[in-house]
Parts: sequence; structure tokens; C-alpha cells
Amino acid sequence: MRLFSILILFCFFGLISTDLNAGDKTKELDFARHLINRNELNEALFVLETIEPQSLSMQDSVFHLSGWVLYRQMKLKPSANLLLKVSENSPFYLKSRFFSAYNFSHINQAQKAEEILYGLKLDAKTMHGSMQNFQLSGLALLNRDFDGFEKRAEKFTGSFHAFVSEEKNMHRHYQRLANAPNRSPFVAGLLSTAIPGLGKIYAGKTAEGVVGFLYIAAMGLTAFDFYRGSGPQSALFISTASIAGIFYIGNIWGSVTTVNRQNREFNHEINQRILFDMHIPLRNAFN
Repeated sequence: MRLFSILILFCFFGLISTDLNAGDKTKELDFARHLINRNELNEALFVLETIEPQSLSMQDSVFHLSGWVLYRQMKLKPSANLLLKVSENSPFYLKSRFFSAYNFSHINQAQKAEEILYGLKLDAKTMHGSMQNFQLSGLALLNRDFDGFEKRAEKFTGSFHAFVSEEKNMHRHYQRLANAPNRSPFVAGLLSTAIPGLGKIYAGKTAEGVVGFLYIAAMGLTAFDFYRGSGPQSALFISTASIAGIFYIGNIWGSVTTVNRQNREFNHEINQRILFDMHIPLRNAFN
């Protein structure tokens, strides 16, 4: 009888110890949230890394908060990977999935982002279902998949305040991409080979093209004058012809690099605008 009583007391105090330990872990989570609210992100991450979750729910909270801290620190890939670990039963599941997909979009892993979004089984008529479609439309534009965007855009409803403006912006981004001049570096180089400066004019740099043509033409005419006056062995002819040749080749290369730079800058700018408009609804919906 006495042994039985001791066993009962032992179990009782063991349960109390377990509850106290769980309570300590909950306080640590609350403290981590407090640090995040104070924007003390490194300290919050340190606290989260020391927590040993006592339940699946607590583990989900640690994954979610850790991923959120890394997201705030712009460490997007580790953030995305941690957010993916949040289980489907967690109240943070949808937020974690959407932000994980966005993070992958931002680091040029659009295929991974699509896999995450397609994995969400959402009713298209709900806000989250419409936002899933919206995010996929942004990914289509990032991939320059215009047919895919058009199919997604047909499902824009304008019904949800969280991203009604961004749906309109996506249409604008689509129009800019569809109407953008498709300039080829090869064509620019070929044109400048035929007529110096013409490749720059093709690239939209008319003034640079005209100046380049006049400068190379002047150098060429000067070299020709020295050729007629002093012959092909003349040092003046050789030097001026060499300089004219250098500028001629430089103008060809400059036309190629100008088109490449303009294409790169345009694509970077439009991609940043697309990503910005993909981001706003997430902050509005899960704020």
C-alpha cells in the first residue's frame, strides 16, 4: 500500500514538472515574440534556437517564428525552408506556405514557388484561393509566360481589398512586357558594323549614335587624307587609321553592350515591380 502511494506521488510530481517545463517553453516563445516586436531579431533567433519543443504545436511555432525572423533579415532561402516545415494543422500553415513561395520567387526559384502554391488545395472563391491565383499570375510574368498569365488574369475578380490594386498593376506589367521592344544585341552589332553608330540608334541612343558616326567618319577621312598625301607607310596614316579602327570596333561592341544593358535593366526593373505587387497582398492578408 505504501509503495502504491509513493508511485502515485512520483507520477503527480512528474506531471507537475512536465507542466512547469512546458510553461517555461511557452514563456520563451512569448519572449521571442516580444523581441521580434521590438525588432531585436538576432536576439529573437537566439532564443528560438534554444527552445526544445514539447509538442507539434510548439514546434510549428518555432519554425514559423524562426522563418519569419529570417524573412525580416532578408535571408530568404533559409527562411523559406523553415516555413515549409510548418505542419498542415498549424494556424500558421497558410501564411508560412505563401511566404515560403514568395521567398523562392524572390531568389529566382520560380519552379519551387509554383510547386508550393499548386500544393495548396484552396477554394478559388475564397480570398486565399484568389490570392493563390494572383501569386501564380505573378510567377507567370516573372517567367515571361504570357499565355499562363492571361489564363490567370481571367480569374481576377477585384473582389478582395487586400489585392484589388495589385491585380490592376499586374495587367500594367503584362502590357509593358508585351509592348517592350525586342532589341537584339546581334542586330545592334551588325548595324554598327555596316554603319558606325547605327546600332546605338537602334538601341534608342540616337545622340550617341550620331556622335559616334561623326567621330569615326572624321577619323576615317583624316586617315584617308594622310594616305593620299603620305602613302600607306606614313606614320600619320598608320596612327590615325589605327585609332579609327579602334573606335570602329569599340562602337560595334558598345552597341552590343548597350542593348544587353538596356534589356537587363528593363527586366530587372519590371521583375522588382512584379515582386513588390506580389508582396503587398501577403502583408495585407496575414498582417
